[in-house]
Amino acid sequence: MAEGLEFALRYPFSDSAKAALSGMDLTERIVDLAAERLLKALKGDKSTKMLLHDSDRKEEIASFAAARMILGQMRNGYMTNMFAVNESKRVRDCLDRDDERTVDAVAAQFGISTTSEGKKLTIDLPTYLKFSTRNPHYRLINRRLVRGRVEINYEEKKRLIEEAVKKHMESIPLIKDPPDIIKAAGARLIAELPKTESRVLGNIKPGDHPPCVMKLLDEMKKHTNLPHQARLYLATYFLAIGMNEDELTKMFSMLPDFSEKITRYQVGHIKKKEYNVASCATVMTYGLCCAVCRIGSPLNWHTLDDFRKNAIKERGA
Repeated sequence: MAEGLEFALRYPFSDSAKAALSGMDLTERIVDLAAERLLKALKGDKSTKMLLHDSDRKEEIASFAAARMILGQMRNGYMTNMFAVNESKRVRDCLDRDDERTVDAVAAQFGISTTSEGKKLTIDLPTYLKFSTRNPHYRLINRRLVRGRVEINYEEKKRLIEEAVKKHMESIPLIKDPPDIIKAAGARLIAELPKTESRVLGNIKPGDHPPCVMKLLDEMKKHTNLPHQARLYLATYFLAIGMNEDELTKMFSMLPDFSEKITRYQVGHIKKKEYNVASCATVMTYGLCCAVCRIGSPLNWHTLDDFRKNAIKERGA
């Protein structure tokens, strides 16, 4: 059966979870569990507990709601992004284990509905655009439209649900007057946050790099997740201008889903293969261009004089 307490435990944003919490009071134990949940998100830990009793399950579900309360009180973008990424990945693990009926029940929470078209699925265009990622694979130009609906496969459907969960987790309502135990938990968690930005980002001044690169660095400073193509572009660009692997790994540590082991491997692979820096035309196809530079390659930025750099206008300005 798709719905029930187990379903609510795996998907604590669901209507089933809200029903399970009906009548429950906020306790110190629930807040402690919420703080633990947030600390695990900071570490990228998606593991779940083995809970034998319904009372324990309900407290774990309540910890999700309490975590959102703490985030609403903290108003810290980094912590919120880390939480959103970790929870969405944890949900994806659950979706991969659950049957199709359960996946459909989760999809329904976000208004995601698909119909079968032979061996493929289709989804209405507005919902697809709302929850598709910025990966070029999901661009409409790479999609087949069937009577105004977008064709996807089952794995892509789960990816759309994962993105829907992430967007939901990022939308944390502000808590103006939270209970004291929520304030105290937030104060404790502040001590666990990174104290400073990457030295590399901190040393960069306006105009040091092309506008598209500066925009992506600004996003990193806000701890916003970047799509794969943006990360690849930054890695090839900074390696090309002389940044070493340690500095580049440190720079990527500002991303919510940062893993030092994975990042070091990927950066090392990019350097070993000597991937070329994307041309400006390719940067445009990635959807990363934000100014009218007309320099052909981002690397040409470093040959421009200050007058030409200052004359470059951002798109839409």
